[in-house]
Amino acid sequence: MKQYREVETSIQWSAQRLDQAKDVLYYAQKAVIDPVGPVFDQENNVLKPRCIAALKRIFLLSDHNMDGILSDEELNELQKKCFDTPLVPCEIKQMKNVMQVTFPQGVNERGLTLDGFLFLNTRLIEEARIQTLWTMLRKFGYSNDLRLGDDLVPYSSFKRQADQSVELTNVAIEFLREVYEFFDSNGDNNLEPHEMGYLFETAPESPWTKPLYKDVTEENMDGGLSLEAFLSLWSLMTLIDPPRSLEYLMYIRFPSDDPSSAVRVTRKRVLDRKEKKSERKVVQCFVFGPKNAGKSALLNQFIGRSYDDDSNNNNGSTDEHYAVNMVKEPGVISDTDKTLVLKEVRIKDDGFMLSKEALAACDVAIFIYDSSDEYSWNRAVDMLAEVATIAKDSGYVFPCLMVAAKTDLDPFPVAIQESTRVTQDIGIDAPIPISSKLGDVSNLFRKILTAAENPHLNIPEIESKKKRSCKLNNRSLMAVSSMFSSWIPKCLIKCFCISS
Repeated sequence: MKQYREVETSIQWSAQRLDQAKDVLYYAQKAVIDPVGPVFDQENNVLKPRCIAALKRIFLLSDHNMDGILSDEELNELQKKCFDTPLVPCEIKQMKNVMQVTFPQGVNERGLTLDGFLFLNTRLIEEARIQTLWTMLRKFGYSNDLRLGDDLVPYSSFKRQADQSVELTNVAIEFLREVYEFFDSNGDNNLEPHEMGYLFETAPESPWTKPLYKDVTEENMDGGLSLEAFLSLWSLMTLIDPPRSLEYLMYIRFPSDDPSSAVRVTRKRVLDRKEKKSERKVVQCFVFGPKNAGKSALLNQFIGRSYDDDSNNNNGSTDEHYAVNMVKEPGVISDTDKTLVLKEVRIKDDGFMLSKEALAACDVAIFIYDSSDEYSWNRAVDMLAEVATIAKDSGYVFPCLMVAAKTDLDPFPVAIQESTRVTQDIGIDAPIPISSKLGDVSNLFRKILTAAENPHLNIPEIESKKKRSCKLNNRSLMAVSSMFSSWIPKCLIKCFCISS
């Protein structure tokens, strides 16, 4: 066992002594129910990072007066919560005496420090009392992978129809504001990377290091986040992965008596259109457009990156990616600023990878084209027709806007006349001119929010595939009737029409 540290137990036994078989089964069961592997690095004789994060969270939840120390009373409450029996005063005194000798920094005159708490749990493993550690972890909802168990996350809070979304409540937003102010130690409205690390010390890992959330919001020069960017990231995670968002709110100690109070399910979009207004705080805008139309440049512009910055560039990838930020009303200070999520939709040569349910999550769609390239314009119009048709057939229509990008270049011939005529014909606003290179976006993001607030407007008047197919059949039928009418009796034509 000294040579192979991954071996948890070693037993000598003989088949001639059947009573020893119980010991083998006991230790086998113990290895499964109370495993050492997830919590302890036996090679280096230290607790693993996820175990440390879980124990820090337990310590902070038990530190009711938030003084960074577990007093005798707080330690006793933790003992009763986990093991249903209080500690005897002499046991606490004995523990402190031993701690002062073996690990002096683990205890002071006020009680047990965080380092002391971690030291005690390390000793439990070393003394083969790992069952005590796992009992405490499970009382606080942890599973074997040291994440909060599914039974602790109220999944019923996320039950919704395809055209409903999930947002943070005012309670959760206020909690996150307080968390931000606490960890932004110098109060400069810049949560620096190391301060972000402190925030997620009680979580298995940071939720925002993966590509889906990495580089999707505005960052300061040192990679830090303003309060607006911080709240935007939480809104994005709540929108696209509500259970994960709520799970991480619980890791950073959102009040656990009612975790479902952190989120709300919005009204159905179909009802918003019926009522001719939407009160969503988080608006999701799908961004469509042919290659090289300027989609990635627009997303960069939205989150404050330079035109030449390719850190948020798809580079021809078919993967979806996001940009998220708060959109403020110019010259107005308001607590009701909305969060806008731009989602660049992946495109393949054989068409969109979009289901009806995916389109149901769209509040507004914009179609970007290169205003100097006639092919780009035609392709964008085709995309609008295709998307609007799918949306109409599925019953999930939404406002659509055309965006004329690269206005710093010369437009193709009759570009303005053609684009104005087409948009008028289908009943939407004229294309919005922008130039990401010049930083001129014509207040586009505010216009997107306005379209979302008026979900009954800018709906393209495009016939569904069903109606077009029916009309096509009728035209074919009339052509056949006309062709044969000269020599087929009228009664036969009538029979042919009925059968068709």
